[in-house]
Amino acid sequence: MCYADTTDNPGGTAAAHCYCGWSNTYPDHDTADAAAESHTRDAEAAEAEFAATH
Repeated sequence: MCYADTTDNPGGTAAAHCYCGWSNTYPDHDTADAAAESHTRDAEAAEAEFAATH
């Protein structure tokens, strides 16, 4: 399971990152937060699909 979060950078950008190793830098906190939420949802959906088929 993935747990993505965000970190605000000094230059005004923000990073979205996850313990699984995924990370990206975005132009602002709101965009990074949306990406983190999307990453978590996508990972949960993939895990549910795998569990349903195995």
